[in-house]
Amino acid sequence: MENYLHQIKSILSGSNKNKIAIIGKGTSLSDINLDHLQDYYIININDSEKSIPGDVALFYRTDVFDQVRKNGFKANYYLAPSFFKVPDEKHIEVEHEALGQDSFEYTYEYLQDQDFYLVDFLILSVIKWVIEYQKALNSKLEVYFLGFDFHADALDASQSKMYDLEFINVLFKTQESFFTSLLDNFFQTYPEISLIHVGDKDYSSLPASTFNEQLAENLRKQSQEELPTNTELYNKLLEEVKQTSKVIVVAEFTNNHIADPKRLLKMIDLACESGADMIKLQKRDVDAFYTQEELSKPYTSPFGKTLGDYRRGVELSVEMFNMVDLECRKRGIPWFASVLDWNSYEFMLQFDTAVIKLPSTISNHRNYLLKVGNDFKGDLVISTGFTDASYENFVLENFTENRNLFLLQCTSSYPTPPEACQISVVRHYDEIAANKYPSVISGYSSHDVGSLGCMLAVGAGAKMLEKHVKLGDLDWIHFDGVAIDLYNGKFKDFVQDVRRAEQMCGTKEKKIHMQEHHKYQVNEKAN
Repeated sequence: MENYLHQIKSILSGSNKNKIAIIGKGTSLSDINLDHLQDYYIININDSEKSIPGDVALFYRTDVFDQVRKNGFKANYYLAPSFFKVPDEKHIEVEHEALGQDSFEYTYEYLQDQDFYLVDFLILSVIKWVIEYQKALNSKLEVYFLGFDFHADALDASQSKMYDLEFINVLFKTQESFFTSLLDNFFQTYPEISLIHVGDKDYSSLPASTFNEQLAENLRKQSQEELPTNTELYNKLLEEVKQTSKVIVVAEFTNNHIADPKRLLKMIDLACESGADMIKLQKRDVDAFYTQEELSKPYTSPFGKTLGDYRRGVELSVEMFNMVDLECRKRGIPWFASVLDWNSYEFMLQFDTAVIKLPSTISNHRNYLLKVGNDFKGDLVISTGFTDASYENFVLENFTENRNLFLLQCTSSYPTPPEACQISVVRHYDEIAANKYPSVISGYSSHDVGSLGCMLAVGAGAKMLEKHVKLGDLDWIHFDGVAIDLYNGKFKDFVQDVRRAEQMCGTKEKKIHMQEHHKYQVNEKAN
């Protein structure tokens, strides 16, 4: 027993799985998505490794050994008698002792025995192994029995030749009685271990369909947990911006997604392919943001005949924001949102929000801006459309402590004519950052047509550019006219223009570039 305990502690030391799947050979096993058991510690009974190889397998019969050998010893370890020629590195030598199939009274005595040996009813031996596993893990366990039908169909051809059908049926009936007795009483003695039968029996805890749904949901959660978080993606991008000449290109969706999940996913897809660095959305509580008089004004859209119908129709739900978060994390691109009212701000806090935008639309709602600025601990993006120097001072005095502040020159005109772009303000913000407010990062929120304004903004020191994008023309959508179409490659061309400007501007450090050389080799003596 001492050698056995040493081996079990050794092979379990690397496992932290608190879900165990015990694999039988019943036909119901075919109903289980075995490919989804990656998070389970798998135990094979007899030669069930032919369906899915386990972490450990238990057997004591010669006919089973023959099947396991033919299969190539696919399990990681085998608990089997010493006379079987199992590969040494996989063999845990455990002897078999006959325990009568009708010995109900010995069940718990066997489970609590200090010695470990295999018995005729291998489920008992597996459960004894599980008890040792729980001791090693020191955690609650969920133990799922898969493919345990207690029916003659579980026997393969070689086994069925050994016994007549009547004997087999009696054998399985007896084993089933053992098993149901365990299910009824086991938890009282071992409260840290839950025994769960999967199938369509009266004593089954779960049907196969429900178990498969649980497996799929666990995989979805795991895949999400393994992805970088939105904050991690943002911090990585921010570090690149601070260390290099990188300019953040933000694809601003506004309402062009029209709250259509497929359209929204397609926009993310095309924005990423075009080279965007961030995705920006909007959130507003329509009924709180607008007056009832405004909401009842005529407005023609597929959602109805009022402004309220339109605005409610294009708002994104919790499910859609979760979809955006997952899709962006899959693609390695961070996202953020403009929040136009307090309810929307609180709504966004349920997501992994590293940065939010306070747009020009609400620049005259200073009490709200202060309330958000004091409550939110992350970075801010603030654009300055339809404001003057007094708003600039208000922003600098209240939103630059212990955070990064992207301060974006913006002109609230759609589209913005060339004479109204005021690109030099971008340079002014860059000078503010250099001279007094190091947390400020200069940028430009573009409502002008084409890429020239943004290219000039890069030359003026912009490190963030916002550009409206769309998916085809929707004249009834606000700001549709200034948005660049994702479908026709125009946004990709825009990004390439920005990258060219980024490359040409380089860094502020004056040094001899590797491309430079003197045209003439001057004779020093001549000077």
